[in-house]
Amino acid sequence: MSISEREKLVLNAIVNYYLTFGDTIGSRTLVKKYGIDLSSATIRNVMADLEDMGYISKTHTSSGRIPTDKGYKYYLDELLKVEKLTKEEKNNIELEYEHRVNELDLLLQKTSSLLSKMTTYAGIAIEPSTIIERIKKIELVHIDEFLVLAVIVTENRAVKTKKIMLDQSISKEELEVISRELNTKVANHEINFGNIEKFILGKKLLTDDIEQYEDDSKFFINNVPSIFKDKNVNEVSEVLELFHHRKDIKLLFEQLVKNRDSSYGKVNVVFGEELGIKGLEDYSFVYSLYKAGSSQGILGVIGPKRMAYSKTMGLIKYVTQEVNKILNKIERKDETNDK
Repeated sequence: MSISEREKLVLNAIVNYYLTFGDTIGSRTLVKKYGIDLSSATIRNVMADLEDMGYISKTHTSSGRIPTDKGYKYYLDELLKVEKLTKEEKNNIELEYEHRVNELDLLLQKTSSLLSKMTTYAGIAIEPSTIIERIKKIELVHIDEFLVLAVIVTENRAVKTKKIMLDQSISKEELEVISRELNTKVANHEINFGNIEKFILGKKLLTDDIEQYEDDSKFFINNVPSIFKDKNVNEVSEVLELFHHRKDIKLLFEQLVKNRDSSYGKVNVVFGEELGIKGLEDYSFVYSLYKAGSSQGILGVIGPKRMAYSKTMGLIKYVTQEVNKILNKIERKDETNDK
């Protein structure tokens, strides 16, 4: 069922009022506060229609209404105007990135902190999965005759290290030969994180108890306690415990984004019920995707469902653009250095 312009006007006012005051609103207040050029009786009829369509609901027997999740989603998709940042805000963000950041993990750490500081919510930054990210270079460092350190650099400038125990002694010269062969395969895109060790295993250098490679892409989150500051500790103890298990919460966000139609360059909102975590029903996850090499990572915030979406979405959009600019500069410089 389509929604009329009159219904859009009333729904927009109801959502705005709830986001600002966290309370129900009736027809008389709508007329007075938002100057809607309709009679109270007409607005009551419109509100009844919106309720029938599932966009608003009553919390008790009074005539006041609040938005439902369906109403929220319509508001975010169709009615919300994303607020542009002021010149001062843009300058403050650029100042944060002024000091040279030439490694992805440092950039993401700074970004998570920046998002948290500017929204007072929990700032999140997730590095792209290293399992799917292309490798740029592999360096095998000879620690001793039976221990090698693999230093793996991806195209997005993430640096991973891995200790490799050997069951046969190896000289520096022998290791250099293997390193050159590995990097030839890297240049030809014939090897990735999943088969680096299989390749070395084929050289019969590894012990039999070699561990499988696991994705160890980094996950940064700042200021989690702030979003629960008005809650009873007992109410959120399980949620806080989950946030301590960084791999689990990182995987949750990655799967959530993977299962949604998350377009690059768009700011998305996921309501707490969709997160599937007990205790986060009254919260929202607002995020955007950034590009790092051939992969995509996640930037965003978790905050109360009653957040200033217009401002928050505008901030995340701008910060994501700045992160992409920095990564593009780094990538261009790397290409120049490789020539």
